[in-house]
Amino acid sequence: MSALQVLRAWLGLLALSLGLAGAQAAPPDTQDLYAHPERALPMQQHWQMQPVSSSAPPWAEIFMFQTRFDPRLVDRLRWLSLNPDPHTALSPALFDALDGRTLFLAPSARSLCNGRWQVLRVESISNSSVNKVLQPATKVWLVQHKPGGTLEATTAYGRLDAQGHWAVPPLTCDGSTTNAVFSADALAYLMPDDAQSLPSDLQLDLVYAQPGLRDARGRWLAPVPPSDITTAQWMDYKKQIVTPGSTGSGLIDPQGRMVIPFIFGKLPDATAQRRIQLCSNAGLRLLRDAQTPRVCRWQRLQRSQGGEALRPAKDAATGRWGYQNARGHWVIAPQFHEARRFRHGYAVVAAPFAEDWRPPGWQDAWPMVRQYWRMGRYWVAEALVRNPSTAGQWAIRYGLMNDAGQWLAPQAQLPLQITVPSPAGGRNDHYAQMLATHLPALLGRQVEVTHLPDASVADYERLAAQGGERQVLFTAMTLPRGGLPGLHQGPPIDTALRSLKPVTLVASQPLVLAIDSTQADALGIHSTDDLLAYARAHPGRLRVGTGEDGWIGQLALAQLLARSGVDLQRVVFPGRYPDSDVVTKAHAVELVLAPVNGVATAVRRGQLRVLGTTADPAHPQSLDGITWPTLGAHALLAGLAVYDQFALWAAANSDPAANRELQQAIAQLLAKPEVQQQLQEIQAVGGGGSPESLLALEAQMREQWLRAQALTAP
Repeated sequence: MSALQVLRAWLGLLALSLGLAGAQAAPPDTQDLYAHPERALPMQQHWQMQPVSSSAPPWAEIFMFQTRFDPRLVDRLRWLSLNPDPHTALSPALFDALDGRTLFLAPSARSLCNGRWQVLRVESISNSSVNKVLQPATKVWLVQHKPGGTLEATTAYGRLDAQGHWAVPPLTCDGSTTNAVFSADALAYLMPDDAQSLPSDLQLDLVYAQPGLRDARGRWLAPVPPSDITTAQWMDYKKQIVTPGSTGSGLIDPQGRMVIPFIFGKLPDATAQRRIQLCSNAGLRLLRDAQTPRVCRWQRLQRSQGGEALRPAKDAATGRWGYQNARGHWVIAPQFHEARRFRHGYAVVAAPFAEDWRPPGWQDAWPMVRQYWRMGRYWVAEALVRNPSTAGQWAIRYGLMNDAGQWLAPQAQLPLQITVPSPAGGRNDHYAQMLATHLPALLGRQVEVTHLPDASVADYERLAAQGGERQVLFTAMTLPRGGLPGLHQGPPIDTALRSLKPVTLVASQPLVLAIDSTQADALGIHSTDDLLAYARAHPGRLRVGTGEDGWIGQLALAQLLARSGVDLQRVVFPGRYPDSDVVTKAHAVELVLAPVNGVATAVRRGQLRVLGTTADPAHPQSLDGITWPTLGAHALLAGLAVYDQFALWAAANSDPAANRELQQAIAQLLAKPEVQQQLQEIQAVGGGGSPESLLALEAQMREQWLRAQALTAP
């Protein structure tokens, strides 16, 4: 076998590619959860805040968050609850205004009470006060697996620590809520030790009552406050979120056309100089009362003639005002709440707020910023918006800007792409598909599987060394990495393999020692006792088929020989383990060491008979309801337990924190009953241990190889 073929058999690759959930879908309903707790909920994606284009900011993505906080405390806040539009399928999160990181519910926090309760969805993160300490309350949807297989759904609030684990879980194991429970370990909104927000080169400024931010050179940052008083008054009026039907004053011409929209307070009449004085509010204070400052500007008017012959009249039927001519005919239909006489070609009227009026050039996608707050190293903006997150209605949403003057928008976690460097099928593909099915809900990212059997050695070396957080290696290799001098030679990627960082052991699979049924009958070998007795009586007569040097079959045979003291002849087959069809058709060997999937078909056909497995005696394997004996249970073979290991390793420059999060997610999925059933069907044992335990396993395997080598040396 070539080095590249060995390499392909050793590795399975996980890569990442960018994707943002943009599809708009109806969020699930809690009542549906209660009625059908068995239904799978849509995945909630994790995301990070990233700068977006300053020339064309995607306002709908920037201002999609709902949050709540006390403005009096904002300069002391470190954490901000960010609840995205539920239609985007993005998960609620906490944003750290000092470090700029986004905190989500950790994978390990999705299981409570030894897996009895499972968190299916994070609904929201909101403020709560416990013992006068401001701590975020995370509302989650949970399902309980009750005895007998029934399911029960509920919702509850818990409190997270700074790593996304439960400081106060939403429920106790007896099902009680924990709303009143306080924990000093729970994350608090406020900065520690009365710290304050950090200074910024950006400066808050006003035009009329409309706030904006200027950079260090005095340039306005988008959205720029309006320069004309009419637009400023319209925005001010809108930002008060006026009650439908509220009235305002404006100006009409003799044809009844609106010249100044009905958004002002009491207006003076137009003057002979074809102008009118317009006044609006000023200052940052959103509450409007008698103390609110006012600013006035003169607005020029186009020449307008006529109207002096028209007189305001009130319609008795509707109680509305309009304009009639000298004959008492309606020229401008009654529609106003108040109406004055025409002066210099214009009349001041009062009418319902002009909901459909927009300033010239205005786009509804633009936000109307109500307030800016300084928070940590960021600016928080509260704006009135109308976009998909508000179902087309005007509503309050929040956005974030960094100190570079860049707006931030959520970008979803990169999809996890499992690239298997071999054709579809086989154990590598089976485990990859298992991860792809269950990891998305735990990691908050999509997972895809592709097959890449033709990658070069250089490709794998590059990916292993430079993958960072965007590459992870899924390996089905024999530990220790790189092989052992004098025992078996590793592939050319040895150096890269040894540089990998551990993530977790995904699964372990024992081997099966089976005998050709024809040979079993002819030789009278039907058990391990029969095998050892025959081998003692006929040294070197029995042949055992294993895979090539370095694969686990070599180690299993070495341990069997070392412990039993018998002499069996090893026959090496190409690949990781012998092909059962070759063994049974050609009767090339009497015995074979292979995983269960390599012998199951032949066993079912009666072509092979199982003598035992290399599983730990405490965890025997079975097929079709028949439990197989373990070789280690035999007195002469005590302690024999050999497994094929399927482990996850990360690139040399990867982030240990990200690797540990992946390990936690895999531990959670391996604890799922349906996954345990899948593993049981292929006679595999789930892993999920810490990165440190994977390194310990590698050291243990090295010792096993060296010990077996020493025991079998002539």
